[in-house]
Amino acid sequence: MTDAQETTLIEALKKVDAHGDIAPPHVQDPMTMALRQRAIAADLMRWDDSRGRYVLTGTGRSRISARNRAPGAVLRFRRRDESDGATQRKAD
Repeated sequence: MTDAQETTLIEALKKVDAHGDIAPPHVQDPMTMALRQRAIAADLMRWDDSRGRYVLTGTGRSRISARNRAPGAVLRFRRRDESDGATQRKAD
């Protein structure tokens, strides 16, 4: 999935969390219906009979929060010199 599609999906999931659906029920455009079907197929949201609206699943909530987190930093590891390792082992 491209970054633009991913951003659109995340925004749609935020609307589901706030309003209970991606768009109001009277909106039947193809893009809205495709987003709704993709989110259901990916197990990001489901219909809740007791509430009468869509709700996010745990996967959908983690998808929203993962998008807001900064990427992890890559650290370089230095090799320990042989003399440093030998000194530390003798002290132990």
